Amino acid sequence: MVWFSYTKFSVLLPKSDLGHAVIVTMINYSKYPINNQTYKSPEYDALVQSCKEQIRLQGFVCLKRFIESKYVDDLVSSILDLEKKGFGFYSTEKHNAFLEANASSPREEHCFNSLHPRCVQLKSSKLLMNAKDLSSHATELENLFQSMELLQFIRDVLQIKLYPSTDPYGKYYANIFNEGDGLNWHFDRSEFSISLILQPAEEGGMFQFVPNSKEVVEGWQEMPSDMNSTPPLCTSIMMQEPELASGDLYLFRGQNSLHRVSEIVKGKRINVILTFNSDPDGVLNNYTLKKFFGVEKSGHL
Repeated sequence: MVWFSYTKFSVLLPKSDLGHAVIVTMINYSKYPINNQTYKSPEYDALVQSCKEQIRLQGFVCLKRFIESKYVDDLVSSILDLEKKGFGFYSTEKHNAFLEANASSPREEHCFNSLHPRCVQLKSSKLLMNAKDLSSHATELENLFQSMELLQFIRDVLQIKLYPSTDPYGKYYANIFNEGDGLNWHFDRSEFSISLILQPAEEGGMFQFVPNSKEVVEGWQEMPSDMNSTPPLCTSIMMQEPELASGDLYLFRGQNSLHRVSEIVKGKRINVILTFNSDPDGVLNNYTLKKFFGVEKSGHL
């Protein structure tokens, strides 16, 4: 599994395995000619090959200014308005670097060492706004998520046949990080994530990752006490901190690379996660719905 209103948008065709054929004017086509993919233009092929190479080398590629600034501003305004009206679920959790919630009771072979990566408890917190709440207030997200062009582009870059999630809550969702919030060091359970940056924080809230580091971290006997001042692994694997701006879309292989969103010091950080699955009918289980969206099977809590 890989972990997005304007009435002028129109649906041209019914849904297929490639999503909807939707006019998506919010994509910066002049910079990213993904609308030429039907003809496999040289520009499109060059873009795909560049992205594939970046994914191969460090498991990360950032598409700068993928979304036109006008639409980014509109999305931010809609999400902030929903937050003011009380929408969203504030999620807090303790976990280890492998997203094992019960970090105080790790595997038996590690119990003797409280500093082992499977024993050290880390804290994460953020406000999540689910697709069901977003869809009626920011329909441009639905159009982007269902875009046939975007889906085929992602498939070509990641070289996986993916389908838009059909989960009404988790198919796309907004992460809102306020001051004091952050997403601590971890590896994702899903192989890839796809994220649209809408608003960086004024201070803090940096996306930091250590490429292809899972095998190294699994061999650690102790979690470093300070992973901010020095690269957390060895000199040959350096921590990366890409500068992300509003409108940037990034694809990330988070299953293999230790990463985090550093604590927000000032301002508010907003991003949207787009969920695509290898299973065309994949949906979130009840535990995940309740933990991250505050939703029971029959509806909201």
